[in-house]
Amino acid sequence: MNEVLIEMAKQVPGALAVIGTVYLFLKAENEREQRRITNAKEMEMERRAHEIEKNEMWSSFIKNLIDSQNNSSTVIANAIAEHEVASRDRYEKMGITNDLLKVAKENLKK
Repeated sequence: MNEVLIEMAKQVPGALAVIGTVYLFLKAENEREQRRITNAKEMEMERRAHEIEKNEMWSSFIKNLIDSQNNSSTVIANAIAEHEVASRDRYEKMGITNDLLKVAKENLKK
């Protein structure tokens, strides 16, 4: 039995070295995992902020596009309304001119 205890005592420094190495390895792994978790949270926050910024830029672009279309439609509608008024004036003038031509033709016939 003494020989077993003596042999176990001889193996204690090696066992402590292995246990210490495993402990340091597990501690380093735990710290690395904690850093990984922290970095993942930060990256997710950055990704989300970028996604929000991108969506805001798209919504701004679409809003500007729609505003531009509305302005174009308003300009076209106003131009058509002005054209209608001008056309009506031309037709009224033509009516007056046609009446004058009729009177002039009647006067020439006489």
